[in-house]
Amino acid sequence: MERRRLLHNILWVIITFLFVCSLTTGVMVSTVEAKREFIRFGGSSPGGSWFVIAGGLSALLNKQIKGINVTPVGTGGSADNNRIARKHELDTWLTHSLTAYDNWNGVGLFKDEGPFKDFRMLCGVYESWHHFVVLEGSDVKKMADLKEKRICIGAAGSGAAVNSENILRALDLWDQVKAEPLTFDACGRGLIDGHIDVVGLSSAPMPAIVTVEALKKIRLIELSDDEIKKVLAKFPPYKKTIMPAGIYKTWQKEYPCIAFQVYWVAHKETDPERVYQILKVAFDPKNTKSIHAIHTQLKPLSPSFDAMKSMEIPLHPGAVKFWREKGESIPPELIPPGM
Repeated sequence: MERRRLLHNILWVIITFLFVCSLTTGVMVSTVEAKREFIRFGGSSPGGSWFVIAGGLSALLNKQIKGINVTPVGTGGSADNNRIARKHELDTWLTHSLTAYDNWNGVGLFKDEGPFKDFRMLCGVYESWHHFVVLEGSDVKKMADLKEKRICIGAAGSGAAVNSENILRALDLWDQVKAEPLTFDACGRGLIDGHIDVVGLSSAPMPAIVTVEALKKIRLIELSDDEIKKVLAKFPPYKKTIMPAGIYKTWQKEYPCIAFQVYWVAHKETDPERVYQILKVAFDPKNTKSIHAIHTQLKPLSPSFDAMKSMEIPLHPGAVKFWREKGESIPPELIPPGM
């Protein structure tokens, strides 16, 4: 009897010890999680290059910065990122120059919402090329041939959709095409199965089109010099450039096109020290190979101060700290209020 009572008491001691340990462990985990800072990174929808970029950069930042949890957020793209940021549901995001300008000033896409001054610039990412893609055997040879065609302009809220519409409106074609606002993956699938005649995209190589090329050869529809002039006259933030040959494996020609700058920005409430750490990782020479492996569009990462000056959107304080430490001369107009 005494032996049984002794075993019973020992068992309760063990159970009590394990229970206390589990509570202690839970508190420790909760404390660690409480200290971990969550940062929401706006990219694009699957099939878009920004979806890949946001995911890849988030993984790298989480690996190299302690106490941080950068989460890539699937969005429609540039316009959607800027709209979601107005609700402070993103902490950092990618944006086209025109979309950021419209959002900051409350014009264009955001004329009904008014100016939004709660974001700051971090750096330039790359020059984005807008291109119109068809299958090699398509009867669409020039922009005028788009009349009555089904054109996938990209996901609703994406910069691709905005840019496709802008270009087509400038050429008086918008009301003559059948625009389909679909995700980038859906655009690619539609092109392959014949439900879509043309895809209008910003950024290249676009993963969705690379997938198309695994099954079909593609061709790009060129804008004439006069057509490009019309677009630039209506939308001055755009510029004419040349997409290099070989961006897509089945299209080996240079491609004259409309281009614009892509920026990395952050909400003004994002911790300056975190912004500083993020840029330190992104521009660390030791990470160059890893950064380039995420997506070829990350190769031109740069301050891009000259392009920023024309937009008159200031840098984030964390970015100012980083670029000053790098020895960069920051234009006075890019220094944020309070610095």
